[in-house]
Parts: sequence; C-alpha cells; structure tokens
Amino acid sequence: MESIIHINKAGIPYAIICKNARTDGVRFFTDEQEEFQVGLMERPAGYQVEAHAHDRASRSVNGVSEFLYIETGKAKVSVFDEQWTPLASEVLEAGDFLLFLRGGHAVEYIEATRLIEVKQGPYVDSKITKAYQDLK
Repeated sequence: MESIIHINKAGIPYAIICKNARTDGVRFFTDEQEEFQVGLMERPAGYQVEAHAHDRASRSVNGVSEFLYIETGKAKVSVFDEQWTPLASEVLEAGDFLLFLRGGHAVEYIEATRLIEVKQGPYVDSKITKAYQDLK
C-alpha cells in the first residue's frame, strides 16, 4: 500500500517520505517552488520523451536538500528541526525514497543496505552537525 508522508513544522516542509509510491504517468511530490524537486515517472515500453533541454538560469540555493532511494535493505530515518527537536522517524525498505528539505536528519541501517544519495554540491563541512554532536 502506498504511503506518502509529508513531515512539516508550522506549515514548512522538512521532509517527504514515499513508500511504495506509484503513478500512471508523471507525479511530483515537491512543491514547484522548492529548491530541489522530486518526481516519479512510470512509462510503458515504447514511450518516448522528445528531445529537449532545460533553460539554464541563475539560482540562489539557501540550503542543501538530500534525496535517498533505498535500493536494497532496510533503514530507519529520523527528521529533526533546526533545534534538533525530533519531528518524525520511519523505516524505509527497498523501493522507498525520501527527500530531506531542511533541518537535520539521521539514518540507522537495520539491514545491510544499498542506497542512492543525491544532493547539491559542492560539499561543505557542517558546523551545524558539529554543534549537534557537541550536545551529546
């Protein structure tokens, strides 16, 4: 059964978790104004996408979103706000995916897991993470 979980705080999206998501065409899970967009496409054999390009435009990115697709295995993900208050935790399995949009997050691997991660670069060492680790 499909489960789409929007994790919000005060109307602001922090993460989107998609379990067993399906569509009969194209389906986006993010608002078109988000800095990072995630959609799902299911197409029949023989379907063609016409040759096209995306206009290059200057964009200002204020945060780093992170996308995880669980290919095999099982992992528990946790989402936090900027003060490290827990907002939600979910167990993800093969075929599930999630998008962290803001705040903090943690991943605990319950089984050996293979996943795909996509995020904006370049990588910057996080002072926020270090501050959280100092709290422990």
